Amino acid sequence: MTLRLAGLFADAKILWQRERTLVLPVAGMFFLLPSLGLLLLLAQGAPQIESLSDQAALLAFYRKFVEANVVPLMLAYLAVDYGIFALFNLYLRGGGQTLGQVLGETLRRLFPFLAIEVAVSLGFQLGFSLFIAPGLFLFARTWLVAPAYAARPGAGLIEAFKQGWLRSGGMTWLLFLLVAAMVFAGGIGAMAVASIVTGLIATALGGGVVPEFLGYLLLSAIGAVVWTALVILRVAAYRATEPSRGM
Repeated sequence: MTLRLAGLFADAKILWQRERTLVLPVAGMFFLLPSLGLLLLLAQGAPQIESLSDQAALLAFYRKFVEANVVPLMLAYLAVDYGIFALFNLYLRGGGQTLGQVLGETLRRLFPFLAIEVAVSLGFQLGFSLFIAPGLFLFARTWLVAPAYAARPGAGLIEAFKQGWLRSGGMTWLLFLLVAAMVFAGGIGAMAVASIVTGLIATALGGGVVPEFLGYLLLSAIGAVVWTALVILRVAAYRATEPSRGM
């Protein structure tokens, strides 16, 4: 089974254009807003972070931050997972759906999807802790499990893992490199663009809260774009591995 990168991006572009009127509100509600909330929450400890020069002290600060904000962090991650699953349902459960129908269907089947996300995450962390290569391998081989469940919920979780594993065969490293490129390019690009734009705004306005907030908003928007692109690429990859499509 092979996967042409150019064809994958072309399919992703078509998918985006087909459903962008529904994709945008989902991305705004479940990717942008949770990210912005977490950045604003973290910003409260920014002065303390700047005073920390020791790596151990910095790790201790983040540990305390997580412990003190475990509920909002969990809610933010839940919102992101909900948004991811909503987009899978939008694309893989048939067209012509309204936003309310997509969100309702997502809510009804959310818990099995969360179980998949937790299992995939634990497998990746376990493989990565043993050695980098096993973690990357498991990550790539399970990248299509979630869309497999979204497309065929009646088949069950075991069948979703089976389908995801089989469909990713022969393109493991291509999938990993694709995701890694998107994540790292998006992250580096977000920091660079946000820093430049925030600096320009701060210079124009003389500093203050507004430029700082606009910088966080820009970072959240770029993060939302990266999340959305990754989900649509996963849908395109899943569709590309359909036997009926000659793959």
